[in-house]
Amino acid sequence: MQATLKALTRGFLRLFFKPFQGPPFPIGFTRRWQGALATVSRPPRGVDRRELEAGGVVMTHFRDGSAATAPAERDAILLCHGGAFVAGGSSTHLGFAGWIAKTTGADVYLAEYRLAPEDPYPAATDDLFAAYRAVLDLGHAPRRTALLGDSAGGALAVATVRSLPEMNVPTPGALVLISPWLDLTLTAASVSANARRDPMLKRGWLEQAARAYVGDLRRSDPRVSPLFDDLTNLPPTLIQVGSDEILLDDSTRFADRAYASGVEVELQRFDGWWHDFQALAGSLRPAREALNDVAAFLSRRLG
Repeated sequence: MQATLKALTRGFLRLFFKPFQGPPFPIGFTRRWQGALATVSRPPRGVDRRELEAGGVVMTHFRDGSAATAPAERDAILLCHGGAFVAGGSSTHLGFAGWIAKTTGADVYLAEYRLAPEDPYPAATDDLFAAYRAVLDLGHAPRRTALLGDSAGGALAVATVRSLPEMNVPTPGALVLISPWLDLTLTAASVSANARRDPMLKRGWLEQAARAYVGDLRRSDPRVSPLFDDLTNLPPTLIQVGSDEILLDDSTRFADRAYASGVEVELQRFDGWWHDFQALAGSLRPAREALNDVAAFLSRRLG
């Protein structure tokens, strides 16, 4: 049954998601199309959510309704959503954020950072820095707080964590990267090698989005491509990636560089799976199992 559902989901993504990304479609159309498709992914029952504004950033707060302790006694996750820096937010990630909250038991904060091309770098990282400060101001302890980024949100999560020491802000207790896009040059071998296998992403969409996001910077600049940044002093990091995605090499190369820099890093590669499949936790059991691994990692690292 699960194998059939996986095959049907892959086919659906190949037909109705991948073709409508990037040229000839404008970014505004892709935003609306992704939001429409994301309505099939809903938060699980029992997860409460509310919108709040803190630190000048609008966030949606998700919490398992069974949790009743004070903020300082709960784990917190700042979710840096994906969307190639130009799309995403509550329109696409409500279901994903809800499943993360349900699986981990943590308070999850989905931040609505500014998007390119209207607001290129550094708007998104500025907003996420402010959102992280706001999460701490709400009473969550840094050692019990994690940043989780999927796809482009992975690059933003790393960039946010790297900016904290120079601003004299405590580093979070953990970092989780799901199918992260960490090299905007798109020169990795997997971009071409997995082009046919990946049912979600295509190079043209990422090229369009990268140009919109970087502004006057080069795409190899470490500020937008954290694969090339100094990775020392990152918190314990978990990376999850599918074997069939064009961004596979971003994860494997980042894990190697982080390990060489002395970071406690764990890399999970899911054979036969695609980009960001964990977002389908509501319908695919392997996606929920991958989030269980995230929860286990955080239980070991936070606190």
